[in-house]
Amino acid sequence: MAVMKMGISMIDPFAFNSVRLSLSAITLGACVWLENRSRKINLAGASAPNSSHRSGNKWGVVIAFGLLSGGFYQILFAIGMDRTTAGDSALIMSSIPMWTALLAFIFLHENLEKIWSGLAITFVGTLIITLQNNGIDFSNKNLIGNSIILIAALAWSTGVIISRPLMKTISPIQLAFYATVGTLPIHYFMAWFVQTDGLNNLNQPSILFCIGYSGIFSTGLAYAMWNYGVHKLGASHASVYQNLVPLIALAAAWISPLNERITAVQILGGFLIIFGLLVTQKLRTSPPQISRR
Repeated sequence: MAVMKMGISMIDPFAFNSVRLSLSAITLGACVWLENRSRKINLAGASAPNSSHRSGNKWGVVIAFGLLSGGFYQILFAIGMDRTTAGDSALIMSSIPMWTALLAFIFLHENLEKIWSGLAITFVGTLIITLQNNGIDFSNKNLIGNSIILIAALAWSTGVIISRPLMKTISPIQLAFYATVGTLPIHYFMAWFVQTDGLNNLNQPSILFCIGYSGIFSTGLAYAMWNYGVHKLGASHASVYQNLVPLIALAAAWISPLNERITAVQILGGFLIIFGLLVTQKLRTSPPQISRR
């Protein structure tokens, strides 16, 4: 978050997005190749009955996921980051598990009876971070940026919901690769449409560092390592580490050249978000109580 914020403060966010996601596509492509090689996937295997129908459905969902997570989300995230702080962005994005659970309740009819209290705490924390001390005042730049980041989080969560059926036939790394490659034309079109000279400033070492780090490591290798960790540890165990993201982002934004001040509102909102997610995780994984007679 901090590195990306530094990058888009020196270059147009659309130009930044187009180049960093190109690097992400190359990195994810290499990860997909390694994954296929390690798992010895037979890509030319026999087709199952009605596979053409299933394949058509699958690729339709892949396209929808790509437009949401690789297109809509990435554009909103870059625009929002340009208008708010890296710390606020990280804290708001950490509420994604809450939005995913709520969307699963609405569209997949999943039961939230056990975890509603944790989700409520997380929602209050997200609201505090988004509004800050200024209330609902859309002349405030940070509020606009926070609101856009919040919409981006909802877009990502929606993508997670619609991609769930795909996880039986395609790996998360492959899905991320297809989404990134498939939406690159959109990002280059946006960079061309706004007609800035951002792409002409790529010879500056500081901009190249931000684009390289964000594209290769944050969006590329980190995604692959995260999914490897989930595979080895399980989703419940791995999700605990996700709560470190906003803490590290706040610290990085503070000690980096951004020199973002950590506010009391961020501390309060961040605590509520993380505490709510921990409560949700604890309630979700707690064994059912056995009544004794």
